[in-house]
Amino acid sequence: MAYEINEAKALVIEAGKKLVESGLIARTWGNVSARISDTQFVITPSGRPYETLTPDELVVVNIADCEYEGDIKPSSEKGVHADAYRLRENVNFVIHTHQVNASAISPTGRVLKDLAPKYAKVLGPKVPVGAYGMPSTGALRKGVAAAVEANPDCKAIIMKHHGALCLGEDFDESFAVAAALEDVCGKELGRVTGFTTGNNRLGAAKLYKAYEQRFSTTNNKLQDLGSSKKITDKTFELTMKNGDVYSCNIDSGCPYKGIGPRCAAIHAAIYRNSDVTFIDQYDANDVVALSKAGNTMKPHLDDFAQIAGVDVKCCNWEKTSYRTDALDIGKASKGRNAVLVKGQGAMVTGNTLFDLEGVKKVLEKECKAEMYCELTVSKSPLSPIDTNIMRVIYNLKYSKQAEK
Repeated sequence: MAYEINEAKALVIEAGKKLVESGLIARTWGNVSARISDTQFVITPSGRPYETLTPDELVVVNIADCEYEGDIKPSSEKGVHADAYRLRENVNFVIHTHQVNASAISPTGRVLKDLAPKYAKVLGPKVPVGAYGMPSTGALRKGVAAAVEANPDCKAIIMKHHGALCLGEDFDESFAVAAALEDVCGKELGRVTGFTTGNNRLGAAKLYKAYEQRFSTTNNKLQDLGSSKKITDKTFELTMKNGDVYSCNIDSGCPYKGIGPRCAAIHAAIYRNSDVTFIDQYDANDVVALSKAGNTMKPHLDDFAQIAGVDVKCCNWEKTSYRTDALDIGKASKGRNAVLVKGQGAMVTGNTLFDLEGVKKVLEKECKAEMYCELTVSKSPLSPIDTNIMRVIYNLKYSKQAEK
């Protein structure tokens, strides 16, 4: 049964906050809606943070034609929600997420079958996949709608290279679907990559022994490559994990006083090549694992292409050649917000700390996706044309919305 409009708005706002708290949604990624009649639904607006949403910011949208009321723009994926309500009369609440585990397995296009009874009870007999389309396009909407229509008993749809759509008769069911889907996808990742939450190791399962050394973080000795903030056009402040702080020159990469750590050269080179304010080393296990491979990352997930870059290169970092290596890292950062440093994780950049955290989230998720794709022999990166288009649109449009 459809919700009364005020109740629908209250539940959508509650859902947004709950999704952020649970980690199923970050920043403004994803969207939530609730049916208010046979012809309309309310949905979250485009590019506004969930934590501060008010009822007046939610948008009423027509199911038939996606026309909407008021001056606030609804989510760009409103068509996906409209199709869910149009095709499923019993669906009254829809959550679209970029949740980590479901997104990570999405590039392969694998349908999850033979679900354990406790999951099948919530999700249906399987989890189908909607065909790929760039975000906010008719191709994406068409692919998801086809999967919804062809699988009437399934309540979760994986969106290839993108995320997931979770359908429920009400608020509670849609959340149960999202949680069950993430659990199922997490088990699938674990089956293939050997990853277990809390385990300080990312390697291949026994079936993939050939990848054991390549994707292992066991006994990996990480160097402290520091974090920094740009202070002026000529200076930055470098902070090490032990608390030591150095005021450094961007042109020379040297501290103004005394002798500083070699990694100051990395930060200086990045500032010379990129218009950013913050730099941080990110050494999450799966990021370190991917950095050991030494390859350029080619996006498998569209939000990675948007937020991190059209590709992310991997550069060496050796004590004996640190000056040359720093120059290479700086050049690799141009036009991108992350650079892998072989065996050391990644250097991530942003204009705000909020941006920096966003890059970290998509980088770690992309690392999971790349390992899963390689270990299942399902390499399927996005096309360079698509990644370039998405990166440009994000920088011109969506990143500006997030800053408001």
